[in-house]
Parts: sequence; C-alpha cells; structure tokens
Amino acid sequence: MTTAARFGRAALAALVLGLATASPAMAADFVLAAPEAASLTDKVTDEAGVLSDSEKAELEDKISALQQEHHVVIFVVFASTLPEGAESYADSIVKSKGPNSAAYVVGVDDSTIGVQTGNEWPRGRLDVMYEAAYTKLADGRQFGASALALVDAAATGSSGSSSGSAGSSSSSDSDGSGGLWLAGGAGALALAGGGIAVASRRKTKKDSAATLESARQIEPSNTAQLDRLDLDTLEKLAQEELVSTDESIRRGKEELDIAVAEFGPERTRPFTRAMNHSTLTLQKAFQLRQKLQDNLPESTSERRQMLVEIISSCGQADDALDEQAADFAKMRDLLINAGSKLDELTRRTVDLRGRLPQARTTLSSLSASHSEEALSSIADNPEMAEVSLNEAEKLLSRGRELQSQPAGQQGPLVGYIRDAEHALEVSDRLLSAVENAENSITAAQDNLPALIDEVEEEIAEAQQLEQQGKAQGSPADWSALSSLLAEAREALSAARQQGKTDPLGQYTALTALDSKLDEQLDTVRETNATRERQIALYRQQIAAAESAIQAAEDLLSSRGRVVGPDARVALADASRLFAQAQNSASKDLRAALNFSRDAAAAAQTSLNRAKEDLEAYRRREQRRQATDAAGNILTGMVIGQILGGGSSRGGGFGGGFSGGGGFGGGGFSGGGGGGGFRGGSF
Repeated sequence: MTTAARFGRAALAALVLGLATASPAMAADFVLAAPEAASLTDKVTDEAGVLSDSEKAELEDKISALQQEHHVVIFVVFASTLPEGAESYADSIVKSKGPNSAAYVVGVDDSTIGVQTGNEWPRGRLDVMYEAAYTKLADGRQFGASALALVDAAATGSSGSSSGSAGSSSSSDSDGSGGLWLAGGAGALALAGGGIAVASRRKTKKDSAATLESARQIEPSNTAQLDRLDLDTLEKLAQEELVSTDESIRRGKEELDIAVAEFGPERTRPFTRAMNHSTLTLQKAFQLRQKLQDNLPESTSERRQMLVEIISSCGQADDALDEQAADFAKMRDLLINAGSKLDELTRRTVDLRGRLPQARTTLSSLSASHSEEALSSIADNPEMAEVSLNEAEKLLSRGRELQSQPAGQQGPLVGYIRDAEHALEVSDRLLSAVENAENSITAAQDNLPALIDEVEEEIAEAQQLEQQGKAQGSPADWSALSSLLAEAREALSAARQQGKTDPLGQYTALTALDSKLDEQLDTVRETNATRERQIALYRQQIAAAESAIQAAEDLLSSRGRVVGPDARVALADASRLFAQAQNSASKDLRAALNFSRDAAAAAQTSLNRAKEDLEAYRRREQRRQATDAAGNILTGMVIGQILGGGSSRGGGFGGGFSGGGGFGGGGFSGGGGGGGFRGGSF
C-alpha cells in the first residue's frame, strides 16, 4: 500500500482575491520578494512560480554540467520583485558565493533583469550571457527559455542571437514603445491587486504538494525509489509515517483485544504477530527520529539513509497491520452474516451433489475414446469431489450448531464457514475438470508442443539473466531460481516422454510451471535492470567526485600557503569519502553512491573555501600595495607563498587522482578578469 493510500490526498487551500477591487497597498502584502543572497542554497530559485518542473530540472542539470566542466557556477533567481535593485542583489549573490559564481536575477512583476559575473569568469562572457537571456525575455517574456539560453551562452561563449538589448551596465535604457509597454504593465498589475503574486505563490505550493503526493505513491518497500527523493520530501514522509504507524497501533490494539475475545488466540495469531512487529518497528523508528533531532550532526547520506529506513520500515509494518485489521473486519462481517452465508453454501452443496452422477457418466464415455493414460489426471475426480462435498456438509452442520450459541461463543463459526467454502471450491473444480475434459484434452494435444518450446526459451533466458546478474552483483534470489530451473527441466523431460499418452496431465503441469517461471523471470529482470541503473549512476557520480577532488587538489597544490586549513580539511574529507565509495562499491552500491555524492560535495566545499582564501589574500595585498597591485600580488604569491614560503615538511596534500583540473578547459581557457554587471528592463 502506498503512503497516499494511508493518508489520502493532500488538500490544497484555494486563496481567492478580488482582482478588480484590490488596492495597491493590498497588492504589496502579497508580493514575494527575492530571498536573501546569503541564504541561497539551490542553483535555481523560483519564488515567482514562472518555471515548469521540467524547465527547473533542465536548468539544474545544465548548471551542474557547467560547474563540473568549467568550475564555475550560476545562481538563477526569479522573484516577484527585487527591492534592493537587480544590480545590488546580483552583486550580493556573487560576493556571498565566490568569484567563480554568476547570478541571473529577474524581477517578474517589475520586469527587471540583472546578470553579474565574478572575477574568475572570462572577459566578454557577461555580454553574451546577458544578450541571450534578454532576447528571450523581450520576445514574449519566456522566463524558462531565458535562463536556459543564459546557461548555454555561459558554456559556449555565444548568445545564439544577433539581436540587441535594451540593457546597460548602469541603467535600464528603453525606447518610447518599451516605456509605454512597461507603464501599461504596471497599470495592469495595480488593477490586479496582488493576484499575480498570489497566483505565483499558489503555484509554488501546488508544485510542492504535487511532489509530495507523487512521493506518497511509492511503495514503502521500494527503497531505491525513496532514496532518489529530496531530503525535504523525505522529512515530510517520515513524519507522516511515524504518525500513521503510531495511530494504527493504537487502533489495532483495541481491535486485537476484540478479535481475541471473539475468535480466540489461535485464530488471531497472525494479527498478534503483526502487532508485535509493528510496535517494535515503531520503537526503532522513534529512536532514529530522536537521533536525527539530537545535537550530533549527521552527514547528508546518513540522514537520507535514516529517513528512508523510517519510511520503509514503518510503511511496511503499517501495511501488515492494516492487512490483518482488514482480515479481522472480514471475519466480523462474516460472523454477523453467518446465517445467510450458511444458507448460500448449503445451496451450493445441493447443486454439486446433483452434478456427481453426470460426471461419472461423462468419465465412462471418455474411457471409450481415450486411453487410460490420457484420462489418468481426472480418473479419480468424481470420488475426490464426493469426499470434499461430504466434508463441506459436515462443516456446515457444525456451523449451524455454533450459530445457535451466545454471541461470545461463536468464534469458531468463521473457521467452519471458510473451511466449508474451500471444500466446495475443490469439489467444483474436480467436477468441472471431468465435464470439460474432451475440449481440454484436444486443446492440450494442440498446444503442448508450443508450450514446451516456450518453457525451453524461458529456461535459456533465465540462465542468461543469472549469468549477467551474478557478474554485476544483482541481489536476486539465485538459489530459488536454480531450484525452479531444475524443476522446469524435469517437467520438460516428462512432457516430452508422456505428452502423447497423457497430454492433459502434462499440459496442466507444464502450464503451472510456466506461470512460476514467468513470475520469477519478471523479478530477476527488474532486479538486474535496477542494478544496471545503480551501477551507471555510481560510475557517473564517482567520476564527478574524482574530477571535483582533482580540481581542488590542483588549486591547493598550486597556491601553497595562501590556502588555509578549512579547504585542506574539506579536501581530506573528500578523499576519505572517495575511498569509502570505492571500497563499498562491490558490497553495498547504494552506500557507495551516497559516499561518492558526499565526496563530490566535500571537494566542492574545499574548492570554494580555497577560492575564498585566494580572494581574501588579494584584498589584503591590494590594501597593502597602492600601486602595481596585480603584479606585486601575483609575484608575492608565487615567490613568498608557493615557492619559498612553504613548510619544510612539503606541500601537504599530494596527488592520487589522474587527469587535469584547475580553471582551464573548454570555453574558459581565456582566464578570468571578466567580472561585471549588466541589467535593464524587458
């Protein structure tokens, strides 16, 4: 059962505003301003709600690729307004994120745009980025397309468009028509009151709710899919599961007490077992939750793993408890309606007993046209059907005796009714096999060769899947598959030898085995496919981590003592996590993937801290030297800090990773010095 089935769909509150009558003052209350620059953590922030989910995902992927390839990063912010102005806001983002960062900020309601690049960006890149974004905004306010065009221009150095813009580095220039359009837009916004901003807020909330609702559809046993959710969604799901399981246990204890009183401890043993398991699981989940809330910080991967464990264990325990509670509800319903159920089953016994003589006659007729071997699988069916029918009648008789007892003493009645149902189903199945034998034998003779070929192909595929899965470490139940394949080979041998003399029996047996093979093969296919996806993702992530570590290593080794201890500690942590990822890959691929993610993040932290140290060094030297600052700074860095200023113990973090790094490569080979701002209106 999915989380959604336990909690129901999340309700979204609808906020309705009077657009035509709202005052400008009211509009201001609902405007979503840009978040503080220092608080930005996501590469793409859409406070205005102008990006689709696909646009946001594509942007994040492109920015990540740009960061990995060129070691620069872009922060994209769409907000209803930019109170401090586009230039000031974009500049504050770059200052807080480092000289290798750039900011693209858009005030949606006031139609303002700003692009700021740090000093480590190549000269001329600012202009092509601005032109690319502005062109899309001016052409129908294509917000998502503008951001994508800007990131593409950042990577290629080409804006992809020859059209000009109305922006400048100091003011927002526009011609008369542009000014008229802006005035009209402002008037429309005033008439709308704050409706646009409120609609944007509603969209953002709706997207968040949709993400959570989609996450609720995941089966709690599917930990691989849960592991792909973001931490915020995992936090919410974990909270819901804890509450749901706790409530299920509280209600379940009351239902279990009633069930034991009515049906006895033996009949309710599965319910008791599920209750004990759920209680123990909830206690462990509460301990994990307490650990998440204590003062000892966990790494991102540890936190993710603990949240997934809470969701998965509680969800599965909750499902098991719900299943037993549902079974108990059916038992009670059956007990309440026992009289009508006993009457229904009695009518079925009369019908089946009337079919017995005809079944014997049919079997006798078949003996005249078919061999004894061909009828061996149904020869005893009439007698077996009669035995099952007699047993059902005895059970129904006992059930009627119990029905006359007081309410608290009728517990075994449910067992009698269910056992009688089963006996009647067996009797009906045995008689139907005789009644349909002529057609079944003909169909078996016609279809058995094709079924033999199908099972042979499935055995061959199973062997191939087993070989592939074991080679890549798929965690399938290979022992169960081997046992089933051995059973299938025996069944094939029997079908080939006895197919002509007993086509019906062999076809029936092989059909049942074919169903088991289909089910097992589906499971193995999915297990192998999941493993392949995990391996591909791990290889991609470990390569990204290695690249990030190498870039940080190159920077630290080339800047000497200018780089402080924080960057070095982060790099050492990245190297440790990288080694853990490699060591875990053959044993626990999911853990290895988390280690590699953490390694890449730690390496990026090291790189950012090193760049901050370099920027701080430059500022100190610039203040100390009033003239020829750049030359003196670089000379002092190389001679004093890199060549001659190091400790006698050497340069600290050495090698270990192949491949280049640093700031070169791709379209960024021209070096830095391209920091600046361009902004305007659209």
